[in-house]
Amino acid sequence: MATSKQPIDAKELIPDLCQVRSVLWLILFSQALVIVLILLSSGAQHFSWEQFGLLSFYVQWLVLVSAACLCRLRLHIPALSLNQLTAISFVLIQAVNLLISLITLYGMNELLLESYSWDWLLRNQLISAILATLLLHYFYIQMQSRLHARSELQSRMQALQSRIRPHFLFNSMNIIASLIHVDPDKAEQAVEDLSELFRASLKMAGAQTTLQQEMDLCKKYINIEQLRLGERLTVKWQVEAPKLTNIPLLTLQPLIENAIYHGIAPSEKGGVVSINIYMEQSRLHIRVSNPICTVQHQRHESGNQMALENIQHRLQALYGHDASSTTEQDEKTFTIHLHYNHQPQVAS
Repeated sequence: MATSKQPIDAKELIPDLCQVRSVLWLILFSQALVIVLILLSSGAQHFSWEQFGLLSFYVQWLVLVSAACLCRLRLHIPALSLNQLTAISFVLIQAVNLLISLITLYGMNELLLESYSWDWLLRNQLISAILATLLLHYFYIQMQSRLHARSELQSRMQALQSRIRPHFLFNSMNIIASLIHVDPDKAEQAVEDLSELFRASLKMAGAQTTLQQEMDLCKKYINIEQLRLGERLTVKWQVEAPKLTNIPLLTLQPLIENAIYHGIAPSEKGGVVSINIYMEQSRLHIRVSNPICTVQHQRHESGNQMALENIQHRLQALYGHDASSTTEQDEKTFTIHLHYNHQPQVAS
């Protein structure tokens, strides 16, 4: 959680007020505030449309100019403490209000139906100070909520990402031990591949990588499994997506591990794991298919479901409801199909 002295990015405290949706909500909220102020001052029976128009004109200019300034502020101001960011934002809103009030007082006073004085200017500054304080407090609460959700997400992601099955580690170490005297070069390569896998699992949860790097990591995993399974394991790749597409680290590897563990390893004959990756508009599709092993199908079925739930929870933690997974199964083949917008949504 952010403290008052800990440097934070302005983007953490100030939301993106340049988005159309944010501007629309600001306009609707400010108009509602204008209606409330007029009702409190004149009542419903003596509702003044002229006063409503003038006050709406003033408030909309204040809100839109303040939003534009805060939007630019969050992009260019360096990381400061929470107190400093709050103070700068507060002073900025007050300065904008003062500027618009002075323009109204001196530049448009003759056009208005009533003459405004310095009391009106002071009243505007007090109202602006109160509303700015409430707004910045709301921003602070929203920031704390986002940081708390992000912290929980990182913990959940790290737990899901770091689940490399113990049997895979033990099998890999046994393979390396058996190859040391028979084929030292293969043993050395297996150690390097295994270290890459563990290095990836220790990286920050949700870290982004490219599709090419994720595929290279998967091929290292397949090489280790190939030493154990030999000719029983065949992997076919069909990639029709840009290799530089961003993808969360260890998204594809668990799917391949699941396919090998449940479709290839229990079978004496082995089989083929088919990997199809393609892009449709902005959505990345990943399909991984493996043969169904009828010999130990019942024993692996529950484990298969647990593995798929783990993968689904991991993607939902990153992409929310945007991520979708479906499974297809016939008499010979089991397929899992993942698709989601390849632009991550966690940073919001």
